[in-house]
Amino acid sequence: MTVAFLYATAVQYNDPDPYYWMPIYLIPATISMLIFFGRGNSLKPILLILALIYLAGTYYMWPAHWEGVALQHGMKTINIEEGRESLGLAIVGFTLIVYFLALNRHKRIIT
Repeated sequence: MTVAFLYATAVQYNDPDPYYWMPIYLIPATISMLIFFGRGNSLKPILLILALIYLAGTYYMWPAHWEGVALQHGMKTINIEEGRESLGLAIVGFTLIVYFLALNRHKRIIT
């Protein structure tokens, strides 16, 4: 997921508001990298809070009329842009929930 979030960050450079969207994807990229390197336990308290923020953003950004996310006819509409943004936020939110659940699993050691 680190690579996916870094890619999502990189493609924001030509967005009209990259100063919003680049940090939105850099945060989960950093979290993913920390978890990969085994430093995620300190993040447990904020993972669920961040996930809820991202999922609230998904709801807020959801388009008034769903037109999909593909550019079938060339020109994008605001509904397509909002659809892409909301789905990106949803992916981050659900990923953070998965991280939270994975970090909270108890390993039983048989002695």
